[in-house]
Amino acid sequence: MNPLILKDLFRFSILLFLTAGVSYGLHYVIFTHLYPDRPLDLLNFAYKFNVGITLLFTSTIILASEHLKEQLGFIFLVSGMVKLGIFFYLIKTSGFVLDKSVFLHFFVPYALCIIVEIIYISKILNRTNFSKDK
Repeated sequence: MNPLILKDLFRFSILLFLTAGVSYGLHYVIFTHLYPDRPLDLLNFAYKFNVGITLLFTSTIILASEHLKEQLGFIFLVSGMVKLGIFFYLIKTSGFVLDKSVFLHFFVPYALCIIVEIIYISKILNRTNFSKDK
């Protein structure tokens, strides 16, 4: 395996956990300060799910980047749709209520994970030399 891929995987993991940890901490402090009596179940679920599924999908994309470099953009788009589908399925089957008052509980971790994912996938795509394959 290419050592550059392992380095990318390690850096991606560190960036994802560091960014999500800081974001969760801020989200938690602000939410508990504004609404001390509301439960944190959806907030905790949204961060765990988004970080976990992003780590799984993006790690797979990074590991497969040497062999599937022409399809990375398509795989990224499909994985985004699959993530949303799984998230909404789990929300509906677990009894959480998604309304306007808790929309940020979902959107903040989702957007954060997407941004970190885009940064790393674009880094891989920019490094890929498609012209040498012809």
